[in-house]
Amino acid sequence: MEGEVKELKCRVFCLIDCATTAHQVCVLDDQRTEIEQRSVRHDAESLQALADWLISLAGGQPESVAVGIEVPHGAVVETLIERGIAVFSINPKQLDRLRDRHTVAGAKDDSLDAFVLADAVATDRHLFRHVRLDPARI
Repeated sequence: MEGEVKELKCRVFCLIDCATTAHQVCVLDDQRTEIEQRSVRHDAESLQALADWLISLAGGQPESVAVGIEVPHGAVVETLIERGIAVFSINPKQLDRLRDRHTVAGAKDDSLDAFVLADAVATDRHLFRHVRLDPARI
């Protein structure tokens, strides 16, 4: 499994900062240039639209999208994995340390955090756990 994560040839890197009603999303291209940040509502239609958008940015290849997320379960994760997108779990303490790469200001900023983690998924995804769905049980 470890080799599988390292062999991913990703074109789109994304971070989803989950919240209760809406999620902050930051997307970078393969040069780690920000494509867009947006807020996505937490409902089935919006999550499907998010997956569609990410796949379209990757030229229709879901396997070339890598998403970082702090909460490694729930509707967001399930929607992305079911569509073939690689999801990586990021510990909040890792975010704290990664933020120092980009700024020494200690203030929490959702937009900056989204960029920092999307960038980390692009450069350091081997440090994060590749999330997989549990097999269906009968």
